[in-house]
Amino acid sequence: YVPGTFRPTANKDNDYLIDRAAQKAGKTFSGVEGIAMQDASLQESMGPIVDRAKENLVSTDNGIIMARHRLLRAAKALVDKGTTPPGVDPAHQRVRSAAMVLPPDQPFKDAAKQALMVQPDVAHVSV
Repeated sequence: YVPGTFRPTANKDNDYLIDRAAQKAGKTFSGVEGIAMQDASLQESMGPIVDRAKENLVSTDNGIIMARHRLLRAAKALVDKGTTPPGVDPAHQRVRSAAMVLPPDQPFKDAAKQALMVQPDVAHVSV
């Protein structure tokens, strides 16, 4: 990390320390070390938000359509009624991934509830 910060040493300002020699030699496809930093480099390099007015979404884009409608409804409810948007409550941000095998007669929603919540002072390992 950059001293005194939580900013990774490899970052947008230094092209994520991309190693073109390793990339050319076939040691790494992207030239960026580590999956997390590869993900960060893609997310941060997407560029500005663009005008989607002429975008033509199709049925396979249904997830995008639903997410945008939900965001628009939340924004409208905030403006019109002062309704707090979903996900702002810190308790809603305590969700985590989990893997488990349950008996066939046990409903996932009930059996997995504790495993899917972040527990204070309990280290989480997902792999």
